[in-house]
Amino acid sequence: MVDGKDEKWYVEKVKENYPCPNLKSIRIDPQLPQKKKIKELFSLAKTKVNEGYSHVILLIDFDEPNKNPNEFNAFNDLYSKYQNALNNGKSKDWMTKITVIVNNPCLEYWYLLHFRNTTKFYSKFDPDLKNDLRKIADLSDYEKSEDYYNKKPDIYSRLNKSGGLAKARSNAKSFNISTCRSEGCSEMKALFDLFDSL
Repeated sequence: MVDGKDEKWYVEKVKENYPCPNLKSIRIDPQLPQKKKIKELFSLAKTKVNEGYSHVILLIDFDEPNKNPNEFNAFNDLYSKYQNALNNGKSKDWMTKITVIVNNPCLEYWYLLHFRNTTKFYSKFDPDLKNDLRKIADLSDYEKSEDYYNKKPDIYSRLNKSGGLAKARSNAKSFNISTCRSEGCSEMKALFDLFDSL
């Protein structure tokens, strides 16, 4: 499940382009929920697990929880439960069948990591992160639009030019609730690690 349209478009391009033979044979169903409240996203993930999905990936942009105390508290509570379920090996817990991936503030931070190693904090995408992305030649015309993601070269190809994906995976840092208001991060590396493990 994805937090926004750009995540959906990106995951679709990854499925088309990422060189993982098993990725082509599995069903990836990026879904854009109607409601994006943290509790509703986790609830929908649980529903998908109960419906028989073998694994659910929950991509969360952290810009909204960072500015909304109720969303921050809801995330902190559910994320702690998620980490406890994983750490305690509770195989019957539905949370062990999901992967939570946090981008702080948003997916575009992952794109930035294809070109530079940084933990610079951005409170939101527009204008600061957007401006920094557009300083990169291959993303100088970046827009959150389906046309942009699909035009040649597509978003995956633009980002992976000159080994960008390997750089992003190396530059990626794990989400940390204690530094989420002072450091940016992207955990999208976990998506590719999961695909590589298929």
